[in-house]
Amino acid sequence: MIGKIIGLGSYLPEKVVSNDDLSRIVDTSDEWITERTGIKKRHISDHKKETTSYMAGIAAQRAIEDAGISGSEIDLIVAASTTPDVVLPSVACTVQHAVGATEECGCFDVNSACPGWISAFLTAQSFIEAGRAKKVLVVGAETLSNYVDWTDRGTCILFGDGAGCAVLEACEGTPVTSIMRSSYERGDCLYCSNMKQPDRLDDEDFIKNTHFQMAGRDVFRFAVTEVPKIIKDVLKKAGVSADDIDYFVLHQANARIIEATAKKLKIDLGKFPMTLQETGNTSSASIPSLMNEMKKNGQLQKGQKLVIASFGGGLTWDAAYMEY
Repeated sequence: MIGKIIGLGSYLPEKVVSNDDLSRIVDTSDEWITERTGIKKRHISDHKKETTSYMAGIAAQRAIEDAGISGSEIDLIVAASTTPDVVLPSVACTVQHAVGATEECGCFDVNSACPGWISAFLTAQSFIEAGRAKKVLVVGAETLSNYVDWTDRGTCILFGDGAGCAVLEACEGTPVTSIMRSSYERGDCLYCSNMKQPDRLDDEDFIKNTHFQMAGRDVFRFAVTEVPKIIKDVLKKAGVSADDIDYFVLHQANARIIEATAKKLKIDLGKFPMTLQETGNTSSASIPSLMNEMKKNGQLQKGQKLVIASFGGGLTWDAAYMEY
């Protein structure tokens, strides 16, 4: 048995911050940001209401509605997040409550930075293949704006908040082929030292360590080298060619990285859908949110062959071949 996606949902905060808005707080411009990233705007949460857990719950509710099932049918929830609003309970447990899943539903989180949703998706596949789950919610949710240094134009221009979710159902089908890779040795180019703690918000040194620290050029070089390579490797492992693939659904971090990946693979850029211009980098939420948009606009159709791939802090990078 494999887990087929039968429902998709997403959530983006109401507040939108444009490149022009950012130019009023840091030395940047719409032209500078667009040229380097392709991003035009991003959604920023109201941290008092639109927490990671809240957004995850709404995205999950929408995915369940799209699947045409009840929350009580879900028997496992795997949530990916690097920016949970609380240490305990898990984001997955808050989603359980939001969708009305029963106490028979297992819940846990994974933290794998931007590839987190793929890690959660592959974990869910393993449970389904082992016969230990029949209907699974796979959620990615982030409030990255809570960890951004809004005085650093190198990072604050990149990130946005949001959540995405898929419902998987056990059925017969082509197994998912995947590759997961990590490199702690290269991890110092993208890291965050501390979780925020309310009683230490007046400690400047502590607050600095709660911000994302990123060597942008190093991350870019890493991504444009390793993402094409892992895509080639997963295609070879699956025994399919790039021509067989309908869409390459990549982490929405930077348009230049996606363009470079397409060029290196010698694949038409039209096979690489993008929403990052409207959302920025939403980390683990980006792939399920993108797939939801693809479904809504008619791009995503049953039976299509997809490659999903992502990269992020750790450093970690994952890819999978699947049939939608």
